Amino acid sequence: MPQNIDPLRTLRPLREEEIEQLTTVREAVATPLAYDVYRTGDELVIEFDAPGVAPEDIDVSVDGRAVVVTLRRQLAKGPGVDVIESGRQHGTFRQRLWVGESWNLHELRARAEHGVLSVRAPVAADTGSRRIEVAGGAEELQRPAAPQQAYDASERAVVVGDDASVHTAA
Repeated sequence: MPQNIDPLRTLRPLREEEIEQLTTVREAVATPLAYDVYRTGDELVIEFDAPGVAPEDIDVSVDGRAVVVTLRRQLAKGPGVDVIESGRQHGTFRQRLWVGESWNLHELRARAEHGVLSVRAPVAADTGSRRIEVAGGAEELQRPAAPQQAYDASERAVVVGDDASVHTAA
């Protein structure tokens, strides 16, 4: 039995299901944010890529010695909006960076400008270095005064490094 081939088939309009498959934007799932970490003078600087994200859609928080950044990028929606193609990921993104004790996370600052989120932390006033006096044989040991700390001692359990390093995790 001969088979009929329709040469105009490719020119016919797409069905609604095919149109929906082409225009549906998939939400990002656990995609890490692109970032750079560097030191400038006495400051730790972490810069995250955040193109198209308004400052009100960015959350920066501190969890122990971890800096947690969450941002939301939504696809334009609404009446009169016809998405032709979407090459960027949309949804909620989160990145957690563990920061060493040398940085003062109580004075953390964040600024979003030109598609870049910049998070800055100064060097801690006391990074834990001090001289220990050695007592003689018959002398009673004195308990040294507790050093000033730039963070609550209960948060020490989350510290990964005690130097100026930054550690990441998914």
